[in-house]
Amino acid sequence: MKYNINLFGNNFDCELDIQDDTLTIALNQDNQKALKSYLSRVLLKYTEFNDVDKDSLELMINKAIQVEKSMGGRMSEPKLKLPYEFAPEVKEKLIECADLQDTSATQLLIRLIDQKYQEVMNND
Repeated sequence: MKYNINLFGNNFDCELDIQDDTLTIALNQDNQKALKSYLSRVLLKYTEFNDVDKDSLELMINKAIQVEKSMGGRMSEPKLKLPYEFAPEVKEKLIECADLQDTSATQLLIRLIDQKYQEVMNND
């Protein structure tokens, strides 16, 4: 069954599977890439982070768990003030979509840009 889960301060769609009283949570490839990209941005705010660590989702998740345990809360993505304005109707749609996904408009916009970037870069 599909479920939205909060990992390290960001929401991701996942699949929950229960077999023989064992729960398994799976993220599809796109969401794994999004999580990896998200953690590569967010971890810089909280801990030392080098390029070798960015190659491994497992290392980034382990670091994120350590950070959240040590801070006693959830990490958050650095806030960005966008240097341009949207038409009011576009801004309303962005805010509405963000509210439905329980995230900020800026985080949603960053996720959309990152997904499009991955799509374009993978097609070259």
